[in-house]
Amino acid sequence: MNIVFLTKYFPPDSIGGGEISAYYLAKSLSARGHRLTILKKGKENKKGFKREGLEILERKDLFTKEVPNFEKRWAKSRAPILASQIPKGTDLIHAHDFHSALILSELKLSGSFQKSTVATIRDYWPVCGYGKVRMDASVCPGCVTWRDFRHCPKVVRGNLIQKFVRAFRYHHNIPYRQRALSAIDQIVYISKALKQEIANSKNQTSGQRGYVVYNPIPLDWHRGEIPSKSDGKTLLFAGLLDLHKGFDVLLRALKIVKESKVEFKLTVAGTGQSFLQYKRLASKLGIKSRVNFLGRIPYRLMRDLYRKSDIVVAPSSWPEPFGRTVIEGMLLACAVIATDHGAPPEFIQDNENGILVRPRDSEGLAEKIILLLKNPGLRKRLGAEARKYVLNHFDPDKIAKQYETIYCN
Repeated sequence: MNIVFLTKYFPPDSIGGGEISAYYLAKSLSARGHRLTILKKGKENKKGFKREGLEILERKDLFTKEVPNFEKRWAKSRAPILASQIPKGTDLIHAHDFHSALILSELKLSGSFQKSTVATIRDYWPVCGYGKVRMDASVCPGCVTWRDFRHCPKVVRGNLIQKFVRAFRYHHNIPYRQRALSAIDQIVYISKALKQEIANSKNQTSGQRGYVVYNPIPLDWHRGEIPSKSDGKTLLFAGLLDLHKGFDVLLRALKIVKESKVEFKLTVAGTGQSFLQYKRLASKLGIKSRVNFLGRIPYRLMRDLYRKSDIVVAPSSWPEPFGRTVIEGMLLACAVIATDHGAPPEFIQDNENGILVRPRDSEGLAEKIILLLKNPGLRKRLGAEARKYVLNHFDPDKIAKQYETIYCN
């Protein structure tokens, strides 16, 4: 098939979980004999060029705004530009992010593209402007009235004008996002939990349809034997440092671990809006010397961080749509602790290939961290079982085959 991946960013640009997953899926589909063209944002309009066997088209005029206030008007104005860039012979266009899906839906509605369309939903954008979590870190049931937006972190953090603009933007645009998705032929969610959370949201009006296909593991990370671990004391947190990731819960848990006279060191790979706030919190809790804030780490270096870590902690406050940190830690035989809502319970069997804890429970998290730090045999068993499970269920070629079935439908 001749397939176009429509995505705002694509590696090596803006390396997040969505871009990484789209990249490995594209590579796997290409290896299976499909022709892949990546249509993405660029600083200038570039003619097609090859990168790692993939045809890349960069357009500066396709994704013109980071945050359009009137999303339908904006997406409709982008659809003719997309139509002019579709390579001849294209059989299918697959959108991989929020803005791409909106543009693709308007293209489909315009009637200028009659072939198949697919959109992968990777987070809560059809029903939320932030991430299904309120300012108090509780799970958001969905904003319906203007009063509901008082709890939205994006709205609360703005100045007076920003509060109004952001509340208006979400209230006005979220119903449109759901209508736009109805124009796309096939919808794919990256976990059962994500699909269910969106369906259960109070502001969901368009019904529930679509497939569930997990994200693939990195193509080149699963070769060889189980990696050797370090001194048994190294924990890793990798991700965005903001409210929904629950990093404050981890810091409070580590204060308890320290008071229990158990040795540890925490490596933090990531940055975000709360970076400085969390550094101050670590100092206030008396664990500053045991926490190494690395800032943003290039993805090509993340494999070594996992290999050097004994325990990966994913203490998310929001229902994690997938949890790439979780499966990457499992792949490299780390003992993984994750919260028991969102997607992680779909692939972590508690005490078999990882450990699950309640969200926002510092004491419970501390108890499990201490358990793993004191029991090298348990860490090794959980890590080995985790690696085996991920290799069996998240192989890139298997994921590509599942998408082929969807494409053929």
